[in-house]
Amino acid sequence: MDFKKTQIGRLLTDIKLAMMAHSPIVNIVTNQLEIINQLLWDKECVNAIIPQVKYDSSSGEYKLIAPEEGYEQEETVPCNYYIGKFPKIDAIETPVLVVNFTTEWKLIKESATAFVKAYLGINNNRSSLKTSNFINQSVYLVVTPNYTTIPADLAPYVCTIYLQKMEDEEIAEIIKNNFKENDIDLSKIPATLLNQMVVNFRGFGKNKIKQILNKCMGIHYLDNDTINGKSVLKEIRLEKKQLLKGCKGLKWENTENTNIAGLKAITQWLDARIELFNDPEKAIKQHIDIPRGIIIAGIPGSGKSLMAKSAAHILGIPLVSLDMGALLGSLVGDSEHNMIEALQIAEKMAPCILWIDEIEKAFSGSSLNASHSDGGVGRRMFGKFLTWMQEKSTACFVFATSNDVTALPPELFRSERFDRKFFTFMPTAEECAEIFASNIQKQNIEYKREISHLNFIQGLETPEYLFEPELENSRFWLQFINDSCGSVSASLSLEENTENETLPLRYGWKEGKRPNFKLMTGADIAAIIKSAKFECYQNNKNGEKISTACVYNTNSFLQSIRNLLMSEEFKPYGETNLKDIVKCFLKLYENQFASASGNCIVHFDEYDPENRLYLHNPQRTFEYPYDQALYYAIVGAINHYMKTLKTNES
Repeated sequence: MDFKKTQIGRLLTDIKLAMMAHSPIVNIVTNQLEIINQLLWDKECVNAIIPQVKYDSSSGEYKLIAPEEGYEQEETVPCNYYIGKFPKIDAIETPVLVVNFTTEWKLIKESATAFVKAYLGINNNRSSLKTSNFINQSVYLVVTPNYTTIPADLAPYVCTIYLQKMEDEEIAEIIKNNFKENDIDLSKIPATLLNQMVVNFRGFGKNKIKQILNKCMGIHYLDNDTINGKSVLKEIRLEKKQLLKGCKGLKWENTENTNIAGLKAITQWLDARIELFNDPEKAIKQHIDIPRGIIIAGIPGSGKSLMAKSAAHILGIPLVSLDMGALLGSLVGDSEHNMIEALQIAEKMAPCILWIDEIEKAFSGSSLNASHSDGGVGRRMFGKFLTWMQEKSTACFVFATSNDVTALPPELFRSERFDRKFFTFMPTAEECAEIFASNIQKQNIEYKREISHLNFIQGLETPEYLFEPELENSRFWLQFINDSCGSVSASLSLEENTENETLPLRYGWKEGKRPNFKLMTGADIAAIIKSAKFECYQNNKNGEKISTACVYNTNSFLQSIRNLLMSEEFKPYGETNLKDIVKCFLKLYENQFASASGNCIVHFDEYDPENRLYLHNPQRTFEYPYDQALYYAIVGAINHYMKTLKTNES
């Protein structure tokens, strides 16, 4: 491989360019100390940074060797390296390379300032003028593991270089060389696995790649007899988790294998792209673009965050969350640099999912009005994020969620930012039933796992289930929901409003009254189950015997849920936030989001934006009473609130 294309070769070129621009100090941002060692001592790098000199015996002085001048190696004077401290100007007889490692600039400021003054000829005495000419051929390298704010008086004289990542060709060469050194037959490594290893090793240094490979060989994931590709990739990803330590704003998240009700369209979209993330290089060779990301907006408590964890499991890649608040710094420029660094590390984690939960809050300072209150920090951070989204080429898949779509900046919806825009809405009867069943099933699984690891007192009767298995069946809950809620649907029929005969019919709530109906989100259902469990617990404390088959008696548990649905104290989202649901619907309509479930109780093509009303079809029928009640409540809300809702609110 051409040396100039290697990681160390490109770093050497960047340093030379900085010197040509007469930057006295070069700040190299990297935590790979071994590459600095290569820079100083590798045969391709030795004496390559600063010019060579030779001693002229006739004048008794050192002279620079012109590039075109021929010379014997023994005539040259070895480069003078100073690690940690800059010498006095009088001691410099040849060009020097000063190297300092630090985490804070204040620790080296005195030394760095002295070098800059010498470089600029400030405070040089007369006796040093002859030898100080070589200072302009010298350079001061400051190596920091992360970007840290440079003191204002030094900043004009510092060129910052971020260590560029290794190209895939170099990573592949390291892997192959390591295999050869360990007598592993390359022909036994599938090409697909080798490509996946290269992709997953992105972001690591040469030494770290070797360490991981040697570890995999040590536990027999990689040898001539056994090639366990899945275990090798898993080991690489576990090591990648360590990259996040000490990084502001990034957190490793656990993934979940969960059946998410009401998000079928997203699941299908992801399933179709699994291969692109398993082997991104193959996709690139076939000129298929790696997906950039998706955004899911909608009402709170509809499974958006859970979908992020499920998406990472579906694609089989790590999930990393980005916390914008943790990136904010106290000094000017800190926040933007923290953002850049976090996004660079996220790219090193690729292939991965970068999850930004409640993105409208993450960029709450991105609006023009807000930018005045925070000095424009939020706006600048938002701009850097959008630029990165536009230009990134790695398989770092952005998964953004939003509970308040009305607060999202319009720039997010521009083409080439997100591949798809999905929305979640109030779940239908079948989706509610699936959420009930999925929640119960998950708790039963966790209960079984828990009791299997416990040593119980001999003779103690331990219930086999937390809930009876029948409660894991969505059909059971579908019947329960409709039996419990169907009786109120008749009071929710829409009635025509004929105030203006020239306008389309406006259907609204019967007698103009908002329905008092328990319309549930996924979060509401989780809260219902939690409350019902507590009521059963209270009943058990009061003397009701625990079943030998399950912890929670089915009849008592269901009765507790019925009591809650009839209670005035329990106010689900669909009862208290109908106006917010209307605002959400309108914003989703304006930006043409796609339904996350593949179907929605209300349809965009039935909304009339000119007259700001929903064109209800009186012939529409519903299989389930709950869906009928849900539809009437939401359509009534749209046509009720749109009469008074201000344009800027929508």
